[in-house]
Amino acid sequence: MDLSVLESGSGGEYLRYTVKDPHWMVDDEACKITKMLFDPDSFMTGFGKLAKGTAPEWSWAARAGTTIPRPSEDHKPAFLLMVYVKKDYGAAQDGWREWSSNQASARAGIKKIWKEIHEQQATNSGKAAIIEITGYDMVSFGPNSQPVPQFKLVGWTDKPSAAETAPAAAPVSADVVALADNNF
Repeated sequence: MDLSVLESGSGGEYLRYTVKDPHWMVDDEACKITKMLFDPDSFMTGFGKLAKGTAPEWSWAARAGTTIPRPSEDHKPAFLLMVYVKKDYGAAQDGWREWSSNQASARAGIKKIWKEIHEQQATNSGKAAIIEITGYDMVSFGPNSQPVPQFKLVGWTDKPSAAETAPAAAPVSADVVALADNNF
């Protein structure tokens, strides 16, 4: 039985985007990721509430991109996506990680690339999108400006082997698209 959850860290495997440089956290380690895989089949949208000292509260739509009622005024629009990261591309660890966020800059980065991923997913069914991080643009969100990750879809590849932690499948539209490049 793994009791790492009782140690000082969270014990979980996750990916997080932060507005501070370096912008990425894999598990509890800061890193400078330059490339990763997105599993579009795992993509979920909904709402999330994050409050210091309490567990996150997520409410997901049955189908990504559909509207659901906002659970409370404290809940913000959110997404969940399984991503595959590698040390070869700046990650602290190799493997599948859950990236769930209600942060405005993370949502803006995903929103900007998602149409292209969605359009190509149907012709790349069951594959992962190869994503390069090309930089960070400062964007205003109300009175604050934050760096937004700039993602570039560079191809598609088979998902890493079943020996890796497999991403959880989520309900998604069957009418999705893609190209092919196995260079991850």
